[in-house]
Amino acid sequence: MKKFWLICLVLLLLRGEMQAQSYRNRNKSENQWISVGVKGGVSMPRMLYWQNVALSQLSQETAFRPTGGLFVDIPLGSVFSVAPEVMYARRGTNMHYLHHSGAEVNYSMDVSFVDVRVPVEARWPIVSWLQPYVLIGAEAGARMGGSIHMDRTQPALMDTTIAVGSANMSLLHAGVFAGLGIRSKVELGSRDLLLKLAASYHQGLLDTYSPMERQGEATASNVNAYQTTGLRLPQGLELTLSIGISLGARQDDACATFARDRYRHRGSR
Repeated sequence: MKKFWLICLVLLLLRGEMQAQSYRNRNKSENQWISVGVKGGVSMPRMLYWQNVALSQLSQETAFRPTGGLFVDIPLGSVFSVAPEVMYARRGTNMHYLHHSGAEVNYSMDVSFVDVRVPVEARWPIVSWLQPYVLIGAEAGARMGGSIHMDRTQPALMDTTIAVGSANMSLLHAGVFAGLGIRSKVELGSRDLLLKLAASYHQGLLDTYSPMERQGEATASNVNAYQTTGLRLPQGLELTLSIGISLGARQDDACATFARDRYRHRGSR
């Protein structure tokens, strides 16, 4: 009985591999068109307080922020693609903790950026509508705006919101990311519709404390949670859906069309 099930398992694996190989052989002749489209989803940002024991021990709550932008998908053969994109992203953190004075503190940072990202994707083309892939890439961007809010109870009562700017946030961002996704290609008339669902983890590499803070030219209002010891690096998880359309389009076979027209013309005589 065990041999029977083992044989069945081997046959199923061989059949799956034959189907995958058949698709890969067909895929060699498939259209490798560039696609353009839109991308959107949600991010769950947080901050990594590097070499700051006090802040690194504070728990950060999960926050959901929107993200979105435009992308270009450029196939590099049947397995690899590069997909440059321009994205709107929001970074920051949410905290709730008990201060040593006895005050309950709520602290949130919400900063918007515009990023240029260059992910490289490697996919496994099982079938055209099911292509798992891995991605890795780099990103760089610039701060646009945002706010930092803090409120705390007695005995250190405070409720204040400060705007994000050069006094409390560095202008430039750079980081790396990696993730997993599923890619689908669907024929839509004469063009291909490209769908990509992905989850990626992002890690900033540049300190977000501003030069003015480092040099003592600016002092933050909400000092209990906002201090410049160590490094403050943005990180977080993104879940996104990309929808694109191919720039190339299938053309009718002109010779075949001409032959059909001649046949119909003869038949009408």
